[in-house]
Amino acid sequence: MKLEKLNPFCKALTILLVGVILSFSYSPRLNFIVFGASAAGILLFTDARKDLLLKLLLPAALAAAALFMTGLLFSSGGSGEAALSAREGYNFSAAINSSRSLYNAVQLSGRVLAFAGIGLLFALSTDGEEFISSLMHQCHLSPKFAYGILAAFHLMPTMARELEEARLAFQVRGVRLPRWSLKPVFAMMVNSVRWSESVAMAMESKGFSGSGTRTYYHVTHVRWYDMVFLAAAVGMTLLGMLL
Repeated sequence: MKLEKLNPFCKALTILLVGVILSFSYSPRLNFIVFGASAAGILLFTDARKDLLLKLLLPAALAAAALFMTGLLFSSGGSGEAALSAREGYNFSAAINSSRSLYNAVQLSGRVLAFAGIGLLFALSTDGEEFISSLMHQCHLSPKFAYGILAAFHLMPTMARELEEARLAFQVRGVRLPRWSLKPVFAMMVNSVRWSESVAMAMESKGFSGSGTRTYYHVTHVRWYDMVFLAAAVGMTLLGMLL
């Protein structure tokens, strides 16, 4: 069964509980097992593109490598071989031979990969609109906030397009701006405020107030396999932490 069929709220609750359990665990093995299980779940049980997964994992891999070197060279525990002063320089071979430093380095890098794995598992297998719908039906989120979030979400591509058009407008006028100039950003923000006001007035003119009883075209439900996924993921993570 594809992970896209799971209830988004139950899936988010599962990821949150697994993340809380990992935050209390100091086992590098558990971190890498969770990362491996998340990567296998994305590759085998989702429709996500493999190239997109590799692109999203690249920043996590860089962060993990950076934390690995930080834990290896600047560990404050163990025999203190890696904690050398700046005047004496860094003894790389001593840092590697320090088992405490190596354990801290693996633990830090593994934790980054574990959290990145469960985050990507949720992001690549969850539709944004269905997630907001599940928050309304299972978490009783107010429709006013839910539809406001959806309006802001769908406004983001328009904001990106408006930013490019503002930059092109300056180029047409012969105004050369550096890439980091805030003038196009200011023009984009002004138009975004106007669009948000237009959306708000349109919702009010159609009688939307966010209060009272209303019907829904799409209603999300919690089914038995959602609870099985929640119990299995949390139970296996707890078992891995205890063992």
